[in-house]
Amino acid sequence: MKELKDIINSYKEDLIQAVQDCIRIKSISGDQEGTRKALEFYLDKGQKMGFKTSNVNSLGGLIEYGEGKSTFGMIVHLDTVPEGSGWRVPPFEGLIEDQKIFGRGAIDDKGPALSALYALKAFKDSGIQPDCKIQIIIGIDEEGVWNTTPKLLQEITEPDFSFVPDSKFPVVIAEKGLLWLEVRKELDPDSSKKGIGTMVYEIKGGGESLNIVPDYCEATLRINSNHKQTVSEKLERFKKQTGYDISLNEDSPDLKLISKGKSAHAFICNEGQNAISQLMKFLNDLDLDGQQKDFIQTYCSRIGMEFFGESLGLQLEDELTGKLTVSPGYIFMDEKNVTLRIDIRFPAKEKLDSVKPKVEKAFKAFHGKLTFIDSLESLSFPEDDPNIKKLLDVYKNFTGEKDAKPLGMGGTTFSKAFKKAVAFGPTFPGMPKVEHQPDEYVGIDHLLRCTEIYALALKALADNGQ
Repeated sequence: MKELKDIINSYKEDLIQAVQDCIRIKSISGDQEGTRKALEFYLDKGQKMGFKTSNVNSLGGLIEYGEGKSTFGMIVHLDTVPEGSGWRVPPFEGLIEDQKIFGRGAIDDKGPALSALYALKAFKDSGIQPDCKIQIIIGIDEEGVWNTTPKLLQEITEPDFSFVPDSKFPVVIAEKGLLWLEVRKELDPDSSKKGIGTMVYEIKGGGESLNIVPDYCEATLRINSNHKQTVSEKLERFKKQTGYDISLNEDSPDLKLISKGKSAHAFICNEGQNAISQLMKFLNDLDLDGQQKDFIQTYCSRIGMEFFGESLGLQLEDELTGKLTVSPGYIFMDEKNVTLRIDIRFPAKEKLDSVKPKVEKAFKAFHGKLTFIDSLESLSFPEDDPNIKKLLDVYKNFTGEKDAKPLGMGGTTFSKAFKKAVAFGPTFPGMPKVEHQPDEYVGIDHLLRCTEIYALALKALADNGQ
């Protein structure tokens, strides 16, 4: 029987090319044409490897190998978040530099998805004859609202156990729950006309995806010409005090403020710099007129630059997944309306039916209409499950980290969509978090290591179909 590592190394150039080609397919979540092309590309790869493949009514895909009473799965996704701004390299070219493949989706989740596919190929080419079925289930809406995935699950039979290469090692047995909410409020346009100072004509920021910390927000101010110098002076003092990147454009009759932050995944919003929040903080320092001022004041007093819901009274925490997080991801305000959308991640020990009332109470202070756009229950998986032990043992033997333990996380993976699934990789401890950020990449050596560990995991899970 051939060694899995040697087999995988023989695929190296083909795997690299496949990741590059997949990145070149722009498949932003919600773009049916782009995600369809990515799905067809992936299924075509699987078919050429000799696997049974199925396009499940364009809802997703299925690749299968082996037969038996038990079924084990690897669950991947081929959609990505939007590219955003701030890239040093082209986001959809799969450029190789310094032994890294750059591009949107490189690590989330196209690179790992192809690692999973080549792991299955290595498993087959090694001569192992499993007495179980192994599936790769391919989703195309993981990064947005899960519209097609529930329909996909109605068309297939779920595996007995699956792992999802879309998080971190050693193995993730707990994931925070998710709440996406919207606050809408009608404003009285006449209220701003009663003042003589400054009014907000428009604020807009974020919106590319609620699970990204926005790195850009702008506000247009209608202002008495006598006050322009005052605003400019206040901004300079504010920037010196805070270090925030906010600029002022005075080329038009109105004033335009541009706030630039740092994007990050919403579940680690404390590692980003929210462009909306820092702009709202400055606007709150101005002598604004009208009901817009009231909303901005409420935003700053209840959310501000906080990450963990302290001033909202939402301080929830557990040992495995940590603190509840609050990440504003979109705002639009004009003279008549304001819409604010927020990503909330709550600890795995909490459940939706207990968290929702707390969130509703917390956001009453905004005096607007609260709507839950989307929600996902938290996930907890028993640490003593035999398949968890197998994955953990594979990781320990592969890395030599004998003290490795299961983890929790703030992010959401397709594990939540399935009855028995956990996240397993692809990032190893100490690796930087580059998903959802400019210049996202996957290291070539990292890609090969993932492919090997996934092949070893398949071997362990398929052993006697247990």
